[in-house]
Amino acid sequence: MWKSLAFTQRVCRGDKIRFNQSHPAVNSLETLFEVVKADEHYFEILPISQDCDAFQNLAKKIVRYFDIGYYLQIEIWEEAK
Repeated sequence: MWKSLAFTQRVCRGDKIRFNQSHPAVNSLETLFEVVKADEHYFEILPISQDCDAFQNLAKKIVRYFDIGYYLQIEIWEEAK
């Protein structure tokens, strides 16, 4: 199930995320991303949706933890327990 990601919560490599608000370059509810690198202050993502034309030719996108909750609303996929 999708859960909101708090700025205090860290992601791990392989996690699946999505933006849950409008993002200028992304149809956010239809584009899924996979975390390809996680660091202390940021993480890098790549689109995994086949329907995402906007990011097909772009490299990794960097997301700063600081921006989560202030500028970005992100959800993370968590398996039901």
